[in-house]
Amino acid sequence: MPQRPFSYELERRYYTQRLPEEAKPYLHLEPYLRCWLNPEAVFGGKRVLDIGAGECTYTRLIAEKFGPKEIVACELFAERMLPAFRANRSPNLKFVTGDAFKLPFQSESFDVVFASSVLSQLPNLADAVCEIRRVLKNAGLYVGWEPNPFNPVIIYRYFFKPHSPNQYLFWPWRFRPTFEGAGFQITLRYFYAKVPRMRNRFLGTCIGILAQKRDG
Repeated sequence: MPQRPFSYELERRYYTQRLPEEAKPYLHLEPYLRCWLNPEAVFGGKRVLDIGAGECTYTRLIAEKFGPKEIVACELFAERMLPAFRANRSPNLKFVTGDAFKLPFQSESFDVVFASSVLSQLPNLADAVCEIRRVLKNAGLYVGWEPNPFNPVIIYRYFFKPHSPNQYLFWPWRFRPTFEGAGFQITLRYFYAKVPRMRNRFLGTCIGILAQKRDG
């Protein structure tokens, strides 16, 4: 994985310029989950942690649509979550300020850890993956998606559009060994939410990641 360390200062500087004044819409994001997994089966009745939750769009979607027992939004900068916190009406949704490299939860606390376009902004990924493993129960599941670097549009956006200074191209041959070395069995699924049947590595805009914690 990239060797440069995660910059908290650059991350704060980038996101504090983009703080929402009110909660962002989120129900339109459902295809980004449904087109590559069965979200009711993955989240239903489970205790779920959403790391790098940002404005909590996916956290609220999961809480409202897919029936988790509880879902916790964990975000480095509390101010990013405030609009969603004020708008939230789901009793099973909690909000916690926390660092993905030092998650403020007990070991083996969650059935599922979720993240949307987060790991590609964590250069020292191995530390984050170890924390994900720590807070997952035995046979627990990491579920997330990242921008697909095989897609020309994603590469164009990376080089020519604004993004977090911590972001890097999330090549599978770099992150797969990190998960496997930490004790996960990993499956990748390429998808394009607007055309759910499209599974092509070069046309899909996203990489879906399913990583199950192995015992031991």
